[in-house]
Amino acid sequence: MGKSRLKENLFAAELAIFLAISAQLTIPLPLVPLTGQTLAVGVLASITSYRLANKSLIVYVLLGLIGLPVYASAGAGVGVLFGPLGGFIWGFFIQAWLIIACRRRPTFGYLVFGNFVGGLAQLIIGSLWLMAFNHLSLMAAAASGLIPFLIPGAIKAVLAAMVANILLAKVKLPFHVNER
Repeated sequence: MGKSRLKENLFAAELAIFLAISAQLTIPLPLVPLTGQTLAVGVLASITSYRLANKSLIVYVLLGLIGLPVYASAGAGVGVLFGPLGGFIWGFFIQAWLIIACRRRPTFGYLVFGNFVGGLAQLIIGSLWLMAFNHLSLMAAAASGLIPFLIPGAIKAVLAAMVANILLAKVKLPFHVNER
């Protein structure tokens, strides 16, 4: 393994730890809690390439799968990943992909737009999973997993763009942000 690949893998692990810590920032709501995970995914996707974002998310999912309490509310294991809220975790991959796809240039406007679109897609995926798992109607799933999170999601989109802009301007990152 070359030095640059090792550096990338270590940074992916650091981002997965950032995501795990952010997941513990939780505001409990009925059925689906409000967490810092989506904000963390937004930040990491705003400053990384597809490959690095996916590596980070895969490490995060695997850490939880082997039993480390990295998911929201110190959750872990197969039961979380494939349980009623698992779709929100799997939705992180689409969220990151959309943020990076929308990021033509790492400007504030593109970052806010990408984070909003990516966050919305993640909520839709999670809500559809919740609907299928709990045998809910589309309206009940939207009322539990989508609608209460639209305004917080918009706020998180702006916050993720702000944090990403600061990181891109002030921190020497070990990769090129415009990589796809």
